[in-house]
Amino acid sequence: MDEIFKQYGSTIITVMAIIAVIGIITLVIGSDTNSIVYKAFSDLINNFYSSAGGVIPGTP
Repeated sequence: MDEIFKQYGSTIITVMAIIAVIGIITLVIGSDTNSIVYKAFSDLINNFYSSAGGVIPGTP
């Protein structure tokens, strides 16, 4: 086990860091309409259209 960490320790740490970053990004961005980024982007588009005096997309 000690030999594995001597040879591959930095690679293991790098892979774990990449996995952690991917996990954090997935939590922040999300994959549905309840995510933080989706809500912010949706509000941005809706505010743009309402300020421009146009019809807001997705509303009847």
